Amino acid sequence: MRFPDLRSFLAELEAAGELVRVSQELSARHEAATAIKMVEKKQGKAVLMDNIKGYDVPVVGNLMGSAKRLAIALGVDEKDLPATYLERRNKPVKPKMVTEAPVQEVVIDSEVDISKTMPVLTHHQRDASPYITCAFVVAKDPETGIRGLGIHRIQVKGKDTLGIFLASPPMSSFLAKAEERDEPLEIAIVSGADPIMFFASPLSVSPGVDKYDIAGGLAESPIELVRGKSVDVEVPTHAQFVLEGFVIPRRREREGPLGESTGYYLTYDNPIAKIKVITHRKNPVYHALMPFGAESKTLLLTPMQIDAAVWLKSMVPSVCQAHCPAFGVIYVQIEKQKDEEVKAVIDALFSRTGTPYAKFVVVIDTDVDVSDPEDIAWALGSRVRPEKDIMIESDMPGFIIDPSTTDSEEMVELGRRITRTAKIGIDATKPLAERNKYEKIDVPPLVKLRVAKMIGM
Repeated sequence: MRFPDLRSFLAELEAAGELVRVSQELSARHEAATAIKMVEKKQGKAVLMDNIKGYDVPVVGNLMGSAKRLAIALGVDEKDLPATYLERRNKPVKPKMVTEAPVQEVVIDSEVDISKTMPVLTHHQRDASPYITCAFVVAKDPETGIRGLGIHRIQVKGKDTLGIFLASPPMSSFLAKAEERDEPLEIAIVSGADPIMFFASPLSVSPGVDKYDIAGGLAESPIELVRGKSVDVEVPTHAQFVLEGFVIPRRREREGPLGESTGYYLTYDNPIAKIKVITHRKNPVYHALMPFGAESKTLLLTPMQIDAAVWLKSMVPSVCQAHCPAFGVIYVQIEKQKDEEVKAVIDALFSRTGTPYAKFVVVIDTDVDVSDPEDIAWALGSRVRPEKDIMIESDMPGFIIDPSTTDSEEMVELGRRITRTAKIGIDATKPLAERNKYEKIDVPPLVKLRVAKMIGM
């Protein structure tokens, strides 16, 4: 594996000029999160804070906050990121079990106190308490023993008590099965995994697919796993921290508010977990993710837009690429052969088996840069005929952390809790019958190439 652990990745980022160090003392309450946000906005880099008040554990933030750093993790050029992701994702590699692991160098099995061990951040002004925002939860299906994992918001409610938002698969179905048996669900919460394992943890996969296999494929090397000290759950050997415990069956308590990735404070009634054992490396690093920041967008939206383009292209071959600039918004570039292909793309993204994340869909031509906001605005302003080109559909599946949606429900097809919302689709493409009328102005291509060479651009 290119970067077997978090520290080796940080060393590479520092050598590449992609890491900022902050040595001033910062509080884990609001100050460290503010530093992450400020460095992200002004420099766009990862930030390592090695002087957190009351702790001897450094905190890193905005680790995967750009496609460039994701490309570094995968060992490819940024331009090759989509193709590399698709190729490696489809070549899973089984994990490798070992009996000893750096993540178990230190074992705390009595007087567990999460907040004393880990510098868990309080991120936003109205957050209810410290939140673990980028660890992933590992558990097994109580019926089949199949392993699953995913990133979930985790509130630190007490020394050994957590509130966990388990509203998406596979954890939601694992918990439901455990509760049907009136049994606790054993879990391990992994913090500070290597960069590729971290990137793989929130990916959407089919039921029964092991994300450790997917991570191994992305890394082109098996993920090393070790069994937990107190739970029958396997965790990456080179993680920084692991919290071992169980989710209490049928117990729900108020969890939140937390400033979520959609930019709003949200509160739920969620399951409660108890932690029995904490293991960690000697001299660990704590990885903190800033919700509503660049890192959450890279983790969730980058693979989403790549996968969406492949899925759409299987139904509408003229689809070229997709871009998700924000949660709920997707731009689809198409080299259409028929005008009705635009509606087919919009209908697919609106469908119940499509995605609840697509609330605004804009379809554009190949002469519009799918990642350029100004180009998108130009197409919207000059190619959309509102009376013909805007579709609105009501009572569609929505994203549960979108506060404008309503009526939460369990959707069996998606295996998650969803809400209801209206959705808008916009055709910002040129009508084929009037294509010449909409020709985008440009300089001669050969002149463009010659001048670029002359001026070194």
